[in-house]
Amino acid sequence: MGLLDKLINGRKNDDDLLTDDEKELREYEENEYSPESRLDTGSYAEFIVEDDFAIQNGTVVVGTVTGGTFHVGDKVLIVASITGTELRAEIAGIEQFRKTLTSVSEGAHAGLMLNGVTTRQIKRNDIIKKISENTEGEI
Repeated sequence: MGLLDKLINGRKNDDDLLTDDEKELREYEENEYSPESRLDTGSYAEFIVEDDFAIQNGTVVVGTVTGGTFHVGDKVLIVASITGTELRAEIAGIEQFRKTLTSVSEGAHAGLMLNGVTTRQIKRNDIIKKISENTEGEI
């Protein structure tokens, strides 16, 4: 049965139309993804890294806040997308469209200046999560 036949006959399962990457993402979201994992609900924040570079004062990551709010001074956990290793850092500054901010929230495209990490330790698609004071020793 061809793709056109499947569309016309209104089959109930649309998994046949998904690419392998889309199927993998759906499986991850349904079975493994938990945005609040190991974090208090009130302190949840997540950032997806798109690019990173070094400046004189530290390391800057550029990306999108996918949930919650980050503030200058927040302690964060950087989870490597490939290996799953975790690094700790602190947000030293936030910038969005050449404006210095004290916080940035969900949906924003921004740059975070991090202390405690180098550009060699951060890659595209790494996830940055805020660490709660209550769980800081447990992670």
